[in-house]
Amino acid sequence: MNILNKKIKGIAVAILMVGACTVTDTAMAQQKGKQKQKTQAETQTQQQQQPTQGANFTDSDLKQFADASSRLMTIQKNGEQKMMKILEEEKLSVDKFNEMAQAHQQQKLAEVNATPEETAAFNKAAQRMMEMQPDMQKEVETAIQKDGMTLEKYEQIMVAYRQDPALQERINKMMMQ
Repeated sequence: MNILNKKIKGIAVAILMVGACTVTDTAMAQQKGKQKQKTQAETQTQQQQQPTQGANFTDSDLKQFADASSRLMTIQKNGEQKMMKILEEEKLSVDKFNEMAQAHQQQKLAEVNATPEETAAFNKAAQRMMEMQPDMQKEVETAIQKDGMTLEKYEQIMVAYRQDPALQERINKMMMQ
């Protein structure tokens, strides 16, 4: 079972990250729309071009980020367990599901060597996983905002975290406490 969890982890992480990105992108787009500022695409481009801002975040900001990230890991683990249960109930192996999911993303599902039963199980499992998405998005949003952090601030720190090794070290230390 542990091996299966590791194999599906990539799919679970992708689903959760899509959910987290969707939540933060939606919130940022709504805020920008109210302010009649730049489009979401321009905002993403600016975030990618901005230098790291690790020094601009307070210890309180980073602690909120670390706490929110810890809560997100719990949500991820729960999501993985739910997805594993769906695959078991649909009698579909993790490997076959991953193969079909990748083919589906590339619009080549018809090229996968799958039985009609496997195709039906994949469709049903994928549908059930997609139905989980709104609840997972709400959980992600709530986990981020629990201690007063905004979705936009979380996203800013995440961008800086990915770019700044010193900031990664500071946050990782906070998460270990």
